[in-house]
Amino acid sequence: MKRCIALFLALFFGFTACKKHSSISSVPEIAFESMTPDSVKQGSGEDTVYIKFKLTDGDADLGNRDPSSAEYDIYIKDSRDDTFVGYFFPEIAQNIEDPAKGITGTCTFKLLGALIYCRPDTPHLLHGDTTHFELYIKDRAGNMSNHITTKDLRILP
Repeated sequence: MKRCIALFLALFFGFTACKKHSSISSVPEIAFESMTPDSVKQGSGEDTVYIKFKLTDGDADLGNRDPSSAEYDIYIKDSRDDTFVGYFFPEIAQNIEDPAKGITGTCTFKLLGALIYCRPDTPHLLHGDTTHFELYIKDRAGNMSNHITTKDLRILP
């Protein structure tokens, strides 16, 4: 639970260059742009991983307005795990939301290195580990986007 809270607090989300379009599908779509850096020291309070992706949604219904619900906006999974962990988008200004025109933006998800660890077996603890992340978003209507996968992240012991 402490890890989930810390990850949620680490979520840095920015929409830049929002453009409105009228012919975009109401099902959200995302496209991987980058992940930096390509390596972190496990458990480091000084390292941060930034996952950047573009998003579009034809009816602009992104961002759950009820944070007490279990309906999250962004889901991310470490390739070494089987479970997606959900996070909320920050509030999106209502003047950007126009169901007739849609929304396009760029998102940067911030993941603290302090929360990234090597698997707890001898080879990984001695020589490091590698992972990548899979993620998708979901809009308020429950439409799930396509899934994207990041490049590999090297975790140094």
